[in-house]
Amino acid sequence: MARRDAAGMEVNADPSPAPPELVARADALMSRYPECFWFWRTDARIRSLDDVRLVVRQLREYGDRDAWLAARDLARCLSPRSRRTS
Repeated sequence: MARRDAAGMEVNADPSPAPPELVARADALMSRYPECFWFWRTDARIRSLDDVRLVVRQLREYGDRDAWLAARDLARCLSPRSRRTS
């Protein structure tokens, strides 16, 4: 059975839990740029690294310049974690 991200979309990637500091940053950006997350279910929560990546994608695609810059900063926080291997 495929896992679903916070937006209800099926994902096949590893659902590694996101560190609390990334969750807090992503939540804050979602609150600041709600127009980028029109599809997000109100009961959904950011839990995994995939959810944080989705926040980055949405900010880049639907946000203004400030949102894009915020997405860049969030992606930089995510990058070292994304490259780690077990």
